[in-house]
Amino acid sequence: MKKSLIAAVLGIGLLVTGILPASAQEHGMSMSADMNMQIAAPQLVKSDMKLMLNGKPLQVDEAYLVDNALFVPYRAFAEGIGLTVGYEAASQTVTVSKEGKEVKLTIGSSKADVDGTPHTMVGPAQLINSTTFVHSRFLAEVFGVKVSYDEATRTVNLVSGEATAKTYYVNIEGFAFKEGDLTVEAGSTIVFTNKDKVKHNAVADNGSFKTNLLGAGESESITLTTPGEYTYFCEPHKNFMKGKITVK
Repeated sequence: MKKSLIAAVLGIGLLVTGILPASAQEHGMSMSADMNMQIAAPQLVKSDMKLMLNGKPLQVDEAYLVDNALFVPYRAFAEGIGLTVGYEAASQTVTVSKEGKEVKLTIGSSKADVDGTPHTMVGPAQLINSTTFVHSRFLAEVFGVKVSYDEATRTVNLVSGEATAKTYYVNIEGFAFKEGDLTVEAGSTIVFTNKDKVKHNAVADNGSFKTNLLGAGESESITLTTPGEYTYFCEPHKNFMKGKITVK
């Protein structure tokens, strides 16, 4: 009776998830292990988020939200951000490396080995539609890639350390943004400095940034990672103090 009940529960679980990989045997996985993996991850939703690396699209065939964390195909994602990848079938271990740093992930496990030090990810490396998927933020940040998310455009912005992040300066003087119209690289920092005796600030029309009101000699910086045009104004003097930043 118990065996029949267990079989019935497993059958229902597989129907609900519907993503039993056809190539599980290629990765040396047993059928029972694969069943357990699928049952343990019911909160899997295909993602429509865009990925941008240093302001340019990073293409992956598909991505999924697993309990609201973005999982991506490890090979396409890792190679896209400049990493070297490998796979060891006997231990079901994925390796990702660059310049002496190595990360090892085991399919079905949330544990990661980073240069011999154990780390815990938000979810396990796992097979989805015959492809190994991993948590995007963990893999990116381990290798020094900064990650931010623009909810308005549903865009994940990645800025690698190889990109030369520059700093630009906008002086506020004579009731004007002196270097107000700028073209900058994604990930660049813009520093606003008030040289007037009255207070000014910088506020984006789309709400993406807003500095504090700056007194004479005070500065504040912002960082823009998403490409596009950002028109902005000074809140106390919005009728005539305006500027534009173009992020490439």
